[in-house]
Amino acid sequence: MYAPNARLGHVRLALTIAAKYDLEIHQMDVYTAFLGVDLEEEMNMHPQQGYFRLVQTGSRYLDPRSKTSRKMVLRLRKSLYGLKQSSHGWYGTFKQFVISIGFVASWVDGGLFELHDKEDHGIVVTAVVLYVDDLLIIANEGLIGQIKNQMKKRFRMHDLGSVSFYLSMHIECNREIHTFDIHQHSYIRTMLPKFRMDESRPVATPMVMKLHKRKPYEEACDLAIYQSMIGSIMYPMTATRPDIAYAIGVLRRYNHDPSN
Repeated sequence: MYAPNARLGHVRLALTIAAKYDLEIHQMDVYTAFLGVDLEEEMNMHPQQGYFRLVQTGSRYLDPRSKTSRKMVLRLRKSLYGLKQSSHGWYGTFKQFVISIGFVASWVDGGLFELHDKEDHGIVVTAVVLYVDDLLIIANEGLIGQIKNQMKKRFRMHDLGSVSFYLSMHIECNREIHTFDIHQHSYIRTMLPKFRMDESRPVATPMVMKLHKRKPYEEACDLAIYQSMIGSIMYPMTATRPDIAYAIGVLRRYNHDPSN
């Protein structure tokens, strides 16, 4: 059931490599990644409503709502959305394909695949970052087109071209000075009004010296809202704002009871 995804740290690493060696980064999205993957396990399910009207089953089986129908189950041969095995099956199918065209899976990250130079196996000439069904392909201009064509022959994919927005991160490329700027302004601007924090004043150091406990006459904090706030801000912390890790770590200590 487990399916690896690329770590956000390795997404930033891929951007760093692309900036240093002046490589292209293109994004591709897979249509219906969890559909049509062969299942390794034997699984059965009840027929959906209307199944007997669409499939020629002869006179043996009738509509399930009929009194004369016979109870039956169908064996699944392909994955469906909602199955726990679907993500695992998709990852295995994709991994098997990219290995067949010359890539190797990184031993430090299951969602990172590398294509090494044929003469010097220590040099990585192409990398593919997989996060569920979103792909980043890092390569030079000539090689990136070949890889995308090979993938399109195997999977139904949408070519999004040069990456600009990936996993709620805006990615801005400056080819002249070999840099990538990443930020999550859109995500943060959407998150702050949800918790009525859009009019808060920014500060240089996002953590007070000492946390004050709630006074007996002050209203207690809602546990669900507090945990939702911490969970929402943790994504920018892990993606683009590691500078707030300490502050979020301190606030997470009170997830069990933020009022004390």
